Amino acid sequence: MSETALPQSNNARAVAPGIPALWQPVLLRAVVTLAFGLVTVFWAEPGVLGLCIGFAGYFLALAATQYWVVRTLELPRGHRGRLVLLGAAGFLAMSGVVVAISATTVVAAWLGGAALALMGAAELFAALGKSAAETKAKLALRSDWIISGFLGLGTGILLPFFAGVGPHALIGVSGGGALMIGALWALSALTLHHDGTKVKAQ
Repeated sequence: MSETALPQSNNARAVAPGIPALWQPVLLRAVVTLAFGLVTVFWAEPGVLGLCIGFAGYFLALAATQYWVVRTLELPRGHRGRLVLLGAAGFLAMSGVVVAISATTVVAAWLGGAALALMGAAELFAALGKSAAETKAKLALRSDWIISGFLGLGTGILLPFFAGVGPHALIGVSGGGALMIGALWALSALTLHHDGTKVKAQ
């Protein structure tokens, strides 16, 4: 899935900064996302408190992995994609805390949906943004960001519509999206690891 460029000379870092080590944070994101998705499959009666605590843990872990991914990409401080991705991760973490404190289905649905949608929109922005300074750095995750962004945006938009159905429905919708996104990032991590091994060998 990843569009990692394979450098043909000794200037591998200039072509794609951080790519040899990028598979590690991407794999962690895949593990976090898949773990949450699998938990939702077998969680028959989460209850309101379980829903909110589950969302809080997932959002905080997801924000941490996103921060690690952005740091590994070594994007400049003023880079628009960097600022948008980190801003979305910060909002996701804050939303997790608020959802846990509120312990209400409505807040979990609306604020959780907004956080997931914003994360998806941020990934789409990072993938589709046009700038000479960002082109090389974003190549490694461009296609993955596009797919993950659409899935995250769709999951976030759907969540509020299930606010009145109950915690089980909210867990199911978010878990379904997490499973698809987790599978995508797992494949991306394997691809990046394979490409990173080739970079080291050259």
